[in-house]
Amino acid sequence: MARHVLSKKDMKIFFEKLRENNLWADFFSNSNIEVEEHKGKKCYSIGGRFIAYEEDRLLPSIDLLNAIKPEISSVTVDNGAVPHILNGAKLFGKGITQIGESIRPGSLVYVKDPTGRFIAVGIATKSTEELKVSREGPAAEIIMSPAKNPCTQ
Repeated sequence: MARHVLSKKDMKIFFEKLRENNLWADFFSNSNIEVEEHKGKKCYSIGGRFIAYEEDRLLPSIDLLNAIKPEISSVTVDNGAVPHILNGAKLFGKGITQIGESIRPGSLVYVKDPTGRFIAVGIATKSTEELKVSREGPAAEIIMSPAKNPCTQ
């Protein structure tokens, strides 16, 4: 995989994707964004630090989430769920202590530990409304965690 700095045109497109996904931060505008491409997959970084992954959709890195702290589409889990989530296990409803608004099946969900630190990204299998009614069964499939990083695998 060859790494290169995005052109101004490609950077503008990337910035628009970040804005569309509520992942924009002002520090991006003064940064050179690098991309590594391999078989249709893209790994974006700033100064060698991984910030996003793109295949079918744009996925923020855990570092990016902790830098911008989005509240939309986030859930907080209890301490019992943290080690399992860090290892890439499914997120089960019973481990959720706080639920953000606008979560729907198929949407990205950002997982926080009890201290508010983001620890994973998942794809929701239940909506906010469903989780408020019942915490039974899986709530999200974890697709990015320290154990599941598509740019290092």
